[in-house]
Amino acid sequence: MATSKAATVAEYLQSLPEDRRAVIAAVRKAILKNLPKGYREVMNWGMIAYEVPLARYPDTYNKQPLCFVALAAQKNHFAV
Repeated sequence: MATSKAATVAEYLQSLPEDRRAVIAAVRKAILKNLPKGYREVMNWGMIAYEVPLARYPDTYNKQPLCFVALAAQKNHFAV
């Protein structure tokens, strides 16, 4: 699985070819429109991740924010 070294979502999107960026942007827009309040969009695991912040749910088994959903453009497919 290909992962990105981008530090921000903007860097990640900019690194994609235009055709792949358009697909990711459309799916990202739908996710952001329906994302529960208080969740946040970050780069994690080399992809765009949507997390439940520790401030909202601090009691996690690994002391890391809970991943709600993630979005990525892979070599031969898109992953949600």
